[in-house]
Amino acid sequence: MKLFQYTGAFILLMALISCGDQKSADTTEDASAEAKPCTFDYSTGSLAVKWTAFKTTEKVGVSGTFDTLNIAGTKAANTIVDVFSNASFSIPVSSVNSANPDRDKKIFEHFFGTMSETATLTGRVIGVEEEVMSVAITMNGVTDTTAFEVSASDSLVTLSGIISLADWNALESADALNKVCNDLHKGADGVSKLWPDVKLDISAAISKTCE
Repeated sequence: MKLFQYTGAFILLMALISCGDQKSADTTEDASAEAKPCTFDYSTGSLAVKWTAFKTTEKVGVSGTFDTLNIAGTKAANTIVDVFSNASFSIPVSSVNSANPDRDKKIFEHFFGTMSETATLTGRVIGVEEEVMSVAITMNGVTDTTAFEVSASDSLVTLSGIISLADWNALESADALNKVCNDLHKGADGVSKLWPDVKLDISAAISKTCE
């Protein structure tokens, strides 16, 4: 009798193990079926560029944007960064906006206005990696490349980088702007200063479509 009891228990145990294995296999198959491919694309009109210049010895930031931004060459892709792998942009400098009309006029006339061939800022993406995007920017008749750090989610991609005006031969234009803003660029030490580096933060909304 005990032999039959042991045999029955063994069969029941094997059946439970077998069912458990089948459930695990089914779960794996279900998860695989749910992993559908997705594509990403640029949401038209969502591009934004924030610039931050720095004044005074203490390096106080002054930020602004551009009201007009044009982008071309984006495409639907399997990764967010690849959406912009062939992108180019143009920005009319007359659309500069620092939320201060008097300052905007000075930036337009004494900074951009003293440069060569800079009615419009232009640029194009020349390299894309997972966390870095290389962008060739043309300003003052000079084209130079800046590496931007990339941060991305399913709905937004942001690029952050710092440009040095010296790389675009634009230090004289910075000096011209600092001259007309002399008192406004003075800190506690009484020194009027406009720093040669400008921080750029670029963002764009992303749409996601899954099959």
